[in-house]
Amino acid sequence: MSRLIEITQQNQASHRELLDWLQTEQNIPKLGQKLENFASLDRDQFVQEVRARKPKTESLSPKGLKELREAYQDYAPQIQARNAEALTLEIQLSDLVNQAYGLTPEEIDLMWKTAPPRMPIPRPF
Repeated sequence: MSRLIEITQQNQASHRELLDWLQTEQNIPKLGQKLENFASLDRDQFVQEVRARKPKTESLSPKGLKELREAYQDYAPQIQARNAEALTLEIQLSDLVNQAYGLTPEEIDLMWKTAPPRMPIPRPF
């Protein structure tokens, strides 16, 4: 459980750092949902979204493009790796809770069938 909290804190700090950099150094006033969740994008999608969000009067220089790619590489892979680790831990925690309640496979299946559409973890198969 403490590792999940640590992962969340690290990801939040990384997001804040990169998003602050985008707003201040890349002059992007409104980030939008895609940039706010930049780690879900690949590097080219990230660059494309930054271009789309920059004021029309500003273009990216080769140096600016390199900076963007480096910033993405410095932050996104680590966030993605931590997210994968968090998902594994959340699934383990879910399994432990099911065991603690003594749920049968049929009860677990029923629980997943009636779960709301936005569950934090995917349904196991």
